[in-house]
Amino acid sequence: MAFLRLILLSFIVISCADSSPRPLSRSDLFSGQDKFGKTWQIQQIEIELGTLLPKSCVTDNFITYYPNGTYEINEGATKCNPEDLPGVIGQWYLDNEEDRLFIEIDDSLQVWYIDETRSDYHKITSDFKEGNRTYTFSLSK
Repeated sequence: MAFLRLILLSFIVISCADSSPRPLSRSDLFSGQDKFGKTWQIQQIEIELGTLLPKSCVTDNFITYYPNGTYEINEGATKCNPEDLPGVIGQWYLDNEEDRLFIEIDDSLQVWYIDETRSDYHKITSDFKEGNRTYTFSLSK
């Protein structure tokens, strides 16, 4: 009889266990959870002077973050400068608190502060020589 009670109690505990999926980390939101990564397009650029609506040679650019820590920036169909390379590949990572994004480009390291992240949108800000810039990205479709 005690054995039956133990089985019944085990069944109740297992059926009541929390089966909800874990919330996605910012890293997961940036890169997805499969080897294909997630691709984002620039929607808007804010600078200290106001909001810029980027030209089509910028908005057709996209960046793909891969879960393995690599990224790929592609120029898209329209180039702002005919000499621009078709794409750049490098490394990306987040700090332990997941509130800063680090992107290695050639021999430099860009630090971006993550203002907002959702599964279909992210907004990041960085300091440049001419002041702050905030880039708003949406999921590329």
